[in-house]
Amino acid sequence: MIYNPPNNTHPIGKLLSKPYEETIPAYREKIPSIEKLSRDVHEVNPDYLLFHPIINSYQLVGFLMAYAFSWLFGQGLFIFLVVSFSYLIIEEFELLSLFPIGMLILFLIVFGYASYLVLKQLKNKKSYSNKLILLKQTQQIAYYEHNRKQEPIFHLINYKDIVASVRHNKGVEFKALNLHVIDPNTNQTIQNINLEDMQLNPYDQWTFIRTYMERPADELPLDPRYAHACPTDISTSLLACADIAQEKKNKGLTGLRHEVTIMGWLRACTVSYLDLAEGNIYQSSANPALHPEVQRRLMWDGENNPYNILPVTAERQAAFDNENQTVKLKWYSGIAINATWFIGSILFVMLVIA
Repeated sequence: MIYNPPNNTHPIGKLLSKPYEETIPAYREKIPSIEKLSRDVHEVNPDYLLFHPIINSYQLVGFLMAYAFSWLFGQGLFIFLVVSFSYLIIEEFELLSLFPIGMLILFLIVFGYASYLVLKQLKNKKSYSNKLILLKQTQQIAYYEHNRKQEPIFHLINYKDIVASVRHNKGVEFKALNLHVIDPNTNQTIQNINLEDMQLNPYDQWTFIRTYMERPADELPLDPRYAHACPTDISTSLLACADIAQEKKNKGLTGLRHEVTIMGWLRACTVSYLDLAEGNIYQSSANPALHPEVQRRLMWDGENNPYNILPVTAERQAAFDNENQTVKLKWYSGIAINATWFIGSILFVMLVIA
């Protein structure tokens, strides 16, 4: 087992069944859970099952706050320019005029910081979210541990050593699945994988993982309406990842062929930032399927996949190769229109104030 001791102190919640030791539990909310899990699957085959990174409610609130702060920053910038021009050029300079100018500068720093962080992340593509891979043939789980002060650390652990628990977040109704490795000598956790998916029943998530790892392929319940494979490496195109973010919402926004739909294009024209922010998480998350230790364990020849997942389409592959002109047209035009009304709304409010 490849083991890099992490600094994790998360408590163990309600313990679930152990690998191979008990009958796999039945699904508690089968239909919504299978639909959600099918959307979350990046790839699945006899060698491995790779999940997309989890985007939880807290991240979505953060995206909206950054979007609002960017608008307020633009509004504040125009007010700052008007006030500075008025006090420093048109009217006679007075020392007291520095107070409103200083307050506006402080306002710009506060609200501009969120915009700066967004632009910095889009440029640096630092990995913060987990992509979990289940290795069926070798009965292992691989993932990257994230630390803000260093590069992601790769971990490969034995499936039979996993202890699953459900953690109830204090102050909210949501529950999340955690996977642990416990030192038998000290009975202390030495490794934790925190799956912060608050939109998914954690008991069903563990049942799904156990079914893939312990049972034949035909027993894994994947819904082909939602289980759509992506290329293993999706870090090559932010726009294609934004299309995947739209597809996972299951509202006819895009499809396997990455066609331009009216609803998908209108969304790109109005809130393209939100889908691009989600796409950035898909694009930048460290991918354990590409690690050499995982690659050398793969044995499947790539033919006759027994799992009920739709394969990568030619249009999707072209999108991630940055050669799908439909994807580019949709997002470039949508971003241009979004930016136009975004800036226009700031100017309109300024005119109303004036």
